[in-house]
Amino acid sequence: MGFRLKAPPMYIWYALFVSQAGLLFGFDTGSIGPITVMDQFQKDFGHTSPTMHGVIISMILLTAAISSVFAGHLADKISRTYTTCLGAGIFAIGSLLQAIAGLGEGTRSAKLGVLLLGRSIAGIGEGFFLTSTQVYIIEIAPGHVRGRVSSILFMGITGGLCFGYFLCYATSKIQSTMAWRIPFFWQTGIATILSLGSIFLPHSPRWLLHVNRRDEAMVTLERMGMGTAAEKEKQELLAIRENVITQEAPRGIKSILSAGKSLKLLAKKQNRWRASLAIFMMICQQTTGIDGVLYYAPVLFSQAGLSSQSSSFLASGVTAILMLICTAISLTYSDRWGRRPTLLYTGFGIVLSMFLIGGLYASPSANTSGAKWTIVAAIYLFVITFTIGWSMILRIYAVEIQPMETRATVNSLSHSANWVANYVIALTTPVFLARSACGPYFFFGGCTAFALLVYIMYMPETQGIGSLENMDKVFEITPLKKLRKSLKERVNRTGNTTGSILPSEFEMQTAA
Repeated sequence: MGFRLKAPPMYIWYALFVSQAGLLFGFDTGSIGPITVMDQFQKDFGHTSPTMHGVIISMILLTAAISSVFAGHLADKISRTYTTCLGAGIFAIGSLLQAIAGLGEGTRSAKLGVLLLGRSIAGIGEGFFLTSTQVYIIEIAPGHVRGRVSSILFMGITGGLCFGYFLCYATSKIQSTMAWRIPFFWQTGIATILSLGSIFLPHSPRWLLHVNRRDEAMVTLERMGMGTAAEKEKQELLAIRENVITQEAPRGIKSILSAGKSLKLLAKKQNRWRASLAIFMMICQQTTGIDGVLYYAPVLFSQAGLSSQSSSFLASGVTAILMLICTAISLTYSDRWGRRPTLLYTGFGIVLSMFLIGGLYASPSANTSGAKWTIVAAIYLFVITFTIGWSMILRIYAVEIQPMETRATVNSLSHSANWVANYVIALTTPVFLARSACGPYFFFGGCTAFALLVYIMYMPETQGIGSLENMDKVFEITPLKKLRKSLKERVNRTGNTTGSILPSEFEMQTAA
């Protein structure tokens, strides 16, 4: 009997196709920073001030934050696939405008206006397609592999980031305006493929049930390879119908502005605390400074002593490779390590690396060869620790702790907060760096240290928690309350002895 490879089910291929959304997001993040420091770009647009540099890079984030608020509601109305099609089409138009900015006669201000218009339009599309593809992938994957299938989008983001850096490294050697135009043309092409291809994708079974197209949902289940036998299809269908009934909640602008049921549910003490924690975590993900590093990596490495443009671009590409490798590691081992210890230990690594960089820049030896290479190594340490702990695991935790009744509402609020924080960091980082070489690193390190303090006191472990009922019990008592109870019990046991009364981490987690 010969060896025969088993073809993957169709939902894997559909997830791989729409993961181009992550590829586009990562590519823009990885390419726009190198593009803006290319000599060829600066010949067309002039040497921009730190403030304008930040505006060029962050403009896409502002409009994406706005459109993402409406994306969920739009995806409910016209489907996940058509929202992806619309968003990718808008993104393609914006990318094309960026690619042709500066052609022909005109002042530098007019050329810059076209570039900013293109980035604004691209941001609108990005907010639509990135939100809708996340929902689509989750809905087409069977429950037992949903986590792994959902990770395809994260791998697309890090892959796009990596490719963006290295494509700019290659095109920077072209002695014409095509050096910075080629990356924009490339993402225009990918966005066009995603937009046109999304028209032919099957709708998610959950959305079909949501709009009462039940027979079509049954056919789609079989087409996606979620079950071949009629009974299995029926069971899948019933499971999805139950999820639609129990999980479906207002999305987008309705979920944020509604003063009705969703906000009343958020007003409950336990729901309010979980929602606040999720929003806080998503903001703190950005205040680590990760997007300041990713958007301005060439500037940071040049500041650290890699003076040539090619060297700083290459070092930025290594950053993306490390993120790709660490994402794979995180996907493989996150369930074994646990959420709480992973976030805490990697958080300490982030604080250490940021304070180390800030301290070296503040010291008289900042310009020595040893200090510069230590700074480069510390930047890589930051990227490694962030990617392993605070990239995907933080997002998973923020979603999984929410009860079904408020999950969609909190997801909209937390992701909108993340986009806004991303915009602020991207806008202010170049100005901050121009004013102080060490200040940004101390600021990001301090913000992360504060977040760690909150996590230590109020973030319970959720790894291995099965049902929602168990999750409710986990949040009945915070780690801080557990610590107080454990200390009180230890004092009662030891009395006036001189032994240590500090509890172990295990005791904090298991105290009733």
